[in-house]
Amino acid sequence: MRKNAWFNFIIRSCAAGLVSFFVLICVARAADQPSVELEQEVDQNIELAETQIAGAIQNLIELENHFQPSTAYQDRRLVVSALIKLYLSDDQRGPAKKLIVELNSLGTQYKDQTALGLALDFQALVLMDEGKLDEASTTSAQALQLAKTANSKKLTVQANHTASVVHSAMGDFNAALQYQLAGMSVLDSEDRHDDLDRIIGLSNIGTIYLDLKDPSTALEYFDKGVSIARGINAQSRLAVLILDRGVAFSDLEKYPEAIKAYLETQNLSHKLADRRGEVIAVNNLSDIYYRTGNFRQCLRYAKQTVELADRLENIEMQAFGIVNVGLCQMGLGETVSGAREVVQGIDMLRKEGAKTDIEQVYGQLAAAYEKAGMFREAYKAIVDQLTLSTELFKSDRDRAVSEMKAKYDASERQKQIEVLEQKNKVQSAEIQNKGLQRIIAILVTIIAAVIAVTIFFLYRKVRQANLSLEEANQKLAHQSTRDPLTGLFNRRAFHDAMKFRTKLSDRRVLEEDSPPHAFVMLDIDHFKRINDTYGHAAGDAVLIELSKRLAHVMRDKDMLMRWGGEEFLIFLNHIPVAKLPQVMERILIGIGGSPVRFEKNTIPATISIGYISLPLGMESEIDLNWEKMLNLADSALYMAKTRGRNQAIGLQLVDPAPEDLNALLEGNLENSILQGKVAILQIAGPVQNETVAQF
Repeated sequence: MRKNAWFNFIIRSCAAGLVSFFVLICVARAADQPSVELEQEVDQNIELAETQIAGAIQNLIELENHFQPSTAYQDRRLVVSALIKLYLSDDQRGPAKKLIVELNSLGTQYKDQTALGLALDFQALVLMDEGKLDEASTTSAQALQLAKTANSKKLTVQANHTASVVHSAMGDFNAALQYQLAGMSVLDSEDRHDDLDRIIGLSNIGTIYLDLKDPSTALEYFDKGVSIARGINAQSRLAVLILDRGVAFSDLEKYPEAIKAYLETQNLSHKLADRRGEVIAVNNLSDIYYRTGNFRQCLRYAKQTVELADRLENIEMQAFGIVNVGLCQMGLGETVSGAREVVQGIDMLRKEGAKTDIEQVYGQLAAAYEKAGMFREAYKAIVDQLTLSTELFKSDRDRAVSEMKAKYDASERQKQIEVLEQKNKVQSAEIQNKGLQRIIAILVTIIAAVIAVTIFFLYRKVRQANLSLEEANQKLAHQSTRDPLTGLFNRRAFHDAMKFRTKLSDRRVLEEDSPPHAFVMLDIDHFKRINDTYGHAAGDAVLIELSKRLAHVMRDKDMLMRWGGEEFLIFLNHIPVAKLPQVMERILIGIGGSPVRFEKNTIPATISIGYISLPLGMESEIDLNWEKMLNLADSALYMAKTRGRNQAIGLQLVDPAPEDLNALLEGNLENSILQGKVAILQIAGPVQNETVAQF
């Protein structure tokens, strides 16, 4: 189980915003100001915290210890606020809580809304770190309200940062992005403090896109943040961003780049005495080695994660380490004990309210069960994952997030346009000063411009007509290759694909060492009875729902199409023969494991499958007649239908000779089976409940 930067932000945002928060307190002061000497000393310790946080904390404690009853309120507020941020960044919640109470008392006593807003914002971070997300959300909203009343730019930025992280942890990514963009929209200067806040914002936005399964977009924001951090030598922020980039590379399956990023984060965090960053980097290294099948290295880093998390007394990180220990043990063949560890980790994460993380763990647990051949346990894990995934990633939420991104990008472009307009105004003024000397040249230019404009409009009209024609052609091409009901490819698309493969005469050389392909024919069982019992609208709903389920279990490189009526065809691209039974089992469970719900009806639906691996003999499938091969898959489907439905039948040649293959392609399937030339592989579908299986 990998942990991304949201977990790290709870504390790292404190360290990342220390300098900017120091400015917040200084800007927020009215008539009462801290002494210049104290400001300078606090500022120096905040800079020191970038590399030596323990020393910086000790220096500020000594400053606070020297306070007298007569010490000015503004001096006490400055030091207390800075100490809270340092304590939180070093994962010391106990001392931080005491000082938050003191800061709140100061704000109440002196009626200082900025101090009260800071205390509430700090409290929201503490509540979130304790897994009390509902309370953190309420407290964060109160801090935002005080930020508006205090009219403080820096408090507005920090309060929106915190609100964004809280809502993201709750799975409300749309609100998280809204708060983050609201905080960044008030950053207009180019000083170091605003740059630090920009880095935090870019990191947060990128992490939202990681949770939304869009690592490419996330990487764009992380790269922008890295560029700013290197430019101002912000080492602690750079460590967070490099960790973020490692997560994005991992999601893109660029594992060498991810390992390099995590090792760099581990070294940099160790140098900065950042225990939280170090444990996250070690945990993510464990995840990378699990993904790449190096289970011993995975187990090594997972155990190291648990040890480091125990020292931090951080339950959530302990949970991640325990999950990885279990997954690594399952990878090494210790399936039962490993699964027990994973379930223990899930229970710990559930107590922490980490829904997004639990959803990822269920997916990894399902894959581990499937690899161990425990398909029913894998199916249960997949169902649990789908339940959480549906709750977290609804289509309307994704659409709203995309709109927010477009709004942010448009705002950035508008700023660039305004700068260009200002430059154009200056240039226009210079031209006007020389206007009298260029009257003739201007007249000639006007005539030329009129001609150019005329040509331009003619060109644009032709270009628009061409674009409209091209768009119409593309739409027509799409409609001609897609099934209008399910949106899947149709027969024409498949015929085109097969013609294209046949033309590639050198493909046998290119694919000599690649796994073979496979044809899979599927047919919905008793579909006519579904139409007769529930109506054709229900039949259409079943077709649409089963199309979605098939698309969910297929890989991106496979080709899924509606062959006609209730029949589907899948072309599996490069699938080892040994894995075909697992794939068929997954399809049968994915379709028949749960009924289709339409209006108030619960409609049972299962499928029958016939499949073959290509090629069956010793030749490349390009040399064969693919239509005859497809007929073999259809024959296998027919056998599955006649043998009771809700099952898959596969055909496999035994010690094939060329004449055996030719006889089989000519339609002598029954003779080939009787002579022992063809082996039949039968895979049963999920057991149907009696109350569900009857119409």
